[in-house]
Amino acid sequence: MSKGILIVLFSLLFSYRGDLISYEYKEYESANDVQIELDTSDAEILGPNAIYDIKLYSIVYETIDQFGNITLASGSICIPDASEYSFPIYLFGHGTEIKRSSAPSMKGLNVLNRWVATSGYIFIEPDYLGLGVSEILHPYHLKDVTASSMIDMIYASKQFCRQLGTILYNNQLFIAGYSEGGYAVMSAVKEIEENYDDIDITISFPMAGAYDLSGTMVDLMLSEIPYADPFYLPFFVLSYIEKYDLGTLESFFDIQYVSILPELFSGIHSGGYINDFLPEIPIHMMLPEMVEDFKNDPNFPFKLYLEENDLTNWVPQNQMYIFHGVADERVPYDNSVVAYNNFVVNGAQNNVYFELLDESYGGHEGAAPFCLIQAFNISEEVKEICLIGDVNFDNTLNVIDIIYLIDLIIEEIYMDDTLSCKPDVNNDNILNIFDIILLVEKIL
Repeated sequence: MSKGILIVLFSLLFSYRGDLISYEYKEYESANDVQIELDTSDAEILGPNAIYDIKLYSIVYETIDQFGNITLASGSICIPDASEYSFPIYLFGHGTEIKRSSAPSMKGLNVLNRWVATSGYIFIEPDYLGLGVSEILHPYHLKDVTASSMIDMIYASKQFCRQLGTILYNNQLFIAGYSEGGYAVMSAVKEIEENYDDIDITISFPMAGAYDLSGTMVDLMLSEIPYADPFYLPFFVLSYIEKYDLGTLESFFDIQYVSILPELFSGIHSGGYINDFLPEIPIHMMLPEMVEDFKNDPNFPFKLYLEENDLTNWVPQNQMYIFHGVADERVPYDNSVVAYNNFVVNGAQNNVYFELLDESYGGHEGAAPFCLIQAFNISEEVKEICLIGDVNFDNTLNVIDIIYLIDLIIEEIYMDDTLSCKPDVNNDNILNIFDIILLVEKIL
């Protein structure tokens, strides 16, 4: 047995949800090279400004699967290479992927992680379960397990920063995602606000997500019109059959699809490949009698479980921006309309903002860059980058900071995320003589 496997097994024996199991360095790029990459990409028209050198890592961490069992997940972390500052965390949820090797941790730098990290954010992107190192069936659009993979990525990423020792996070957390990532954002924010007092959300950006599964998305999938990605429907059904023990594939699908679906969704094929084996009108792969039962029986189990995973009937507490394109052919914008209207009725009208992008921005794929840019620009307006050791918040390091730090130590103030960006020079969550020594070294 190799040393690496032994380390992972040992870590599993003494770890918990959100624990970092391992990390791997993948790639470095200087700010100059980042600038060249951005200037030769689709982002060139926006005039992106590369500020920091960046480093890319992949991580493996613990989370729970859809049955509550401890399992391994993976993700990608791109950091500014600047140890004198602490940065906000930017958690991003990616869109639908089926091919396991297409997960963020399996790939390298791209326009998004380059731009966000070089601008001064710790950019973290979970693969989700069933992708990356996880070999289970992806639990597609199941809110609880989706939220867990996002939240545990936050905890693991903070552990990663502390272990690495050259990058510090501050108390700001931005959460953004598009398509399935929009659903992931909505599920994570709901779970954090209801059950995680130790995580503070600065702003969230759920974009083009399928929040109204039992209404808008059901109407779409029951329709007799061609759909751009017919694989969405069996992806939903397979996930829900497994999670809720709804029966066999034969109970849902026409016989010609029963034998091929398990292999198609084994994690080795892309969505485009799978689409070639499916009808353009997704409902045509389903058993007619099952479809009739679904339509007519209000207690049809699959229908009830879709309602259970809706994300439209709660009250966001923190600032949230919802973006969606009106020409979205894959995830209709009514998903966001239903969610926003319910949020307002429930009392969230002062902290939730909703913007529809008109037809000129294009469909689901076309509107994505504009939604992401909107989210980035809003984040930039409130982003804080903290100079480590700047205890009096004047953006310089001098003897005044030492005096302030001594006062904090005498008062026995211990660190939490809201203070660690400034006085905790050695990033150990405790204020003591070692912070003073390091601060003096920085000043000298």
